[in-house]
Amino acid sequence: MNRKLAAFLLFLGLCLLFQIAFSIGLFYQNTLNNERTIASIETRIALDLSRLKIANKKFRTAADPTSIQQYLHDMNETLQQIDSSVLVVSLQDISIKDKNVGQATKQRVLKSPEQDVGIEVQLIPINWWASLTLVAPLFALLVSGLRYQYPSVKKSNRKMLEAIIPEPVIQKLIINLKDKSIKFGTHGEPILLPNKPFCFYAALVDYCSQTDLPNLKHNNEVPNELLLIANKYFYRLIELGHTKRKRPDFSANLDKTLSEIRSALDEAFKHNSEMKEQFYPPKAQGEGSRSKMHNYAIINQQPELVEFIGK
Repeated sequence: MNRKLAAFLLFLGLCLLFQIAFSIGLFYQNTLNNERTIASIETRIALDLSRLKIANKKFRTAADPTSIQQYLHDMNETLQQIDSSVLVVSLQDISIKDKNVGQATKQRVLKSPEQDVGIEVQLIPINWWASLTLVAPLFALLVSGLRYQYPSVKKSNRKMLEAIIPEPVIQKLIINLKDKSIKFGTHGEPILLPNKPFCFYAALVDYCSQTDLPNLKHNNEVPNELLLIANKYFYRLIELGHTKRKRPDFSANLDKTLSEIRSALDEAFKHNSEMKEQFYPPKAQGEGSRSKMHNYAIINQQPELVEFIGK
């Protein structure tokens, strides 16, 4: 086999290999993005659940299909604006009018204190031409050219790889529902929490990351949206087999709950105290009535620095 034919076959093989790798990566990235979008949809519906007119057997209320369809239509318009490949097609068996029957769907169940709410989402497939890339032939051409033009390329690449400094690992706050613990960083020690403070803190982190300028004051009642998220995490603990106890009242004894949370965070961040502030519910400043006016919401919270496990 002559040199030119060998180079050509190597180019074709590498081009196919890089194209397959790119397509697989695109598929898994799309799957991951879809799961994140579905989780955001579930959270959004959980926050809006109190004002949605869906059927409720417990309270014997009937659904309002028109308002539900309009709600789904508005949500899908928002999803399309961000080029999402996920659409919400049904909520509690009330479907949108222009549902595409031929596309794949996923069923999810949103558990709330009053009832389970069924959600059906539709996944928009990626067009096959979207997985084609010019990067594959360019890399193939580069590698095959180096292979035949520079015999010492392997030795040079080895030296280059050894010289590359690995990127620093991003340290995150990990909220683990599987063992009811919180920890900071990959080498941090997990700190276990009782049901009530654990669920309330998970909900507080979730709520503050989704709310612009959250205003949580002691002299006001805990927002219903925050309570709904806390209840959702409590029922998730039941699903994971952690507890069979009665659902706690998350709006009662707020000072004690926040105190337990701060104590656990102090322990979790004992070696990274400079990072604690953005995950820490601020303490009240002053005494008497002034202490009831402070905002215990988590400020400057970066969602990308929080990881939920078992959510």
